[in-house]
Amino acid sequence: MSPKKKAKFKLPISPKALLDTIGYAEKQSEQPVNVAVFVDISLGHKMMSYAKEAFRPDHTSVSITVLPYFDEPLHFELQSDLVIIFANEAPNTGRILNLAYREQVQAVVATLRPNLVQEIARENYNEIDLRSIIRPLKLTLRGKELYAHMFDELGGWIVRHMGDSKTSLARAFKFVREHFVRDVIMATSLQNAAIAAVFFLPGADMPLLTLNQAKMFLKIAAAYGAELDNERLKELAVLLASGFGLRAVSRKLVGLVPMFGWAMRGSVGYGGTYALGNAAKVYFEGEGDFAKIAENLKTDAQQVVKKRGRLQN
Repeated sequence: MSPKKKAKFKLPISPKALLDTIGYAEKQSEQPVNVAVFVDISLGHKMMSYAKEAFRPDHTSVSITVLPYFDEPLHFELQSDLVIIFANEAPNTGRILNLAYREQVQAVVATLRPNLVQEIARENYNEIDLRSIIRPLKLTLRGKELYAHMFDELGGWIVRHMGDSKTSLARAFKFVREHFVRDVIMATSLQNAAIAAVFFLPGADMPLLTLNQAKMFLKIAAAYGAELDNERLKELAVLLASGFGLRAVSRKLVGLVPMFGWAMRGSVGYGGTYALGNAAKVYFEGEGDFAKIAENLKTDAQQVVKKRGRLQN
């Protein structure tokens, strides 16, 4: 009797759906974004030097215009998708922010002295809502650590407010990329948890779960500027195949606690997706061997499932 051939892994989604996902991820990561950065000249040179490095884009789809300001008359037109104002003692901060709002441009003020900035703006007949201000929350930090914390807050604001442009901004700036990848992993994991919980037929949820995981992988790849070629598709298939062992875990756990099967399926949907997202993040950051990452994926996912199960209890 001839030996059985090992079954070839096949993604439970159509090639067209995958190609459409690749095209969409590439389009978002290459979307042109114009950023106007206004710099209060009363800021210290250390802060300005840090900002200069942080705003060095890794991709040409994002263009940066730096405009120093203080109290001079404003004679310029905003042709930007995003306005970031690094403020200190300049009287014109509120005017620039309100000009951006009138032009319906997303705008934010970044400062180490939010109360002072708000007070000076009010003295110059401009109001600044504190919700429009980004400031470091850990004021005990000093020097570069303090600036890094403020840029971390700024990256989170950009991901929350910039819609489709955030993929391109994540590709261009590391301080945005961290938040973008974290947001993509969490959002996809929660979505897959809901999908897994509501499907009752075994395997019926797999096409949706897999398509969401593929989208997540490709969004993360795009944020790191990775070329979405045949090699990436092979890597995606390996990671997805590594995560499919969770189906057996899911069936076993559901059998042990049938009354709470929906919750367990949701935990597995969450855990597998969360682990896959973090595996992709580690890989694209160049912090590990791909084969090792794929090998550890199932174990990592099971740990996430157990942790989530404890939290739900």
